[in-house]
Amino acid sequence: MGERSWYLTGRAAGLLLRLWRRTVRVEARSKGILTFPSVIALWHGRVIGCIMDNYDCGCVTMASRSKDGALAAGIVDGLGLAATRGSGSHGGREALDEMEEMMRTGRYPFAALTVDGPRGPWRRVKPGAVVLARRLGVPIYAGTFSTTRSRLLGSWDHTVLPRPFSKVVVEYIGPWSSDVPVSAIDELADHVGRELEARTSALDREVAGAELWPPV
Repeated sequence: MGERSWYLTGRAAGLLLRLWRRTVRVEARSKGILTFPSVIALWHGRVIGCIMDNYDCGCVTMASRSKDGALAAGIVDGLGLAATRGSGSHGGREALDEMEEMMRTGRYPFAALTVDGPRGPWRRVKPGAVVLARRLGVPIYAGTFSTTRSRLLGSWDHTVLPRPFSKVVVEYIGPWSSDVPVSAIDELADHVGRELEARTSALDREVAGAELWPPV
């Protein structure tokens, strides 16, 4: 299929996700800590539950320029979000510039970036979220989720899918100031990743009864 076909498939998948959302119960914790504008960091494999808490919120995110990215862009658009196109290996700088421009219009409350996407390494943090937040002068938060009943995909990111009629618990942590020197960007990104990893593991133990992902 061409990119347009993948995009339209994504739009259809977005509609299915809206229906799927009606079969689960979503509990959002610590959402009151969020301030806007801001940047939220996510694990690629924990996106679904976080999206379920943010349909039609108008946030901006990034999808790669691959066919998978076209599919993701269609899903994002179908859920009332916005996506720029790029990745660390292809067009990422331009996509980050576009995200910055969109955020500066004031029409988008926050940007959400998968810090290990679009294709890994799994749970290894890239600095894009910190770079964007630093440019904008806004705080960084992180979001994750767990669920009482899940299915793990065999994809590189071991995507966690909440099963129908499960409970999904989404939690936000932070904030972290992005006001750091260039030399400290990677250090801050690593710190956010460690905090996100620890919170995800603890949430799994509480909600799912065991960690859904192995240690890295």
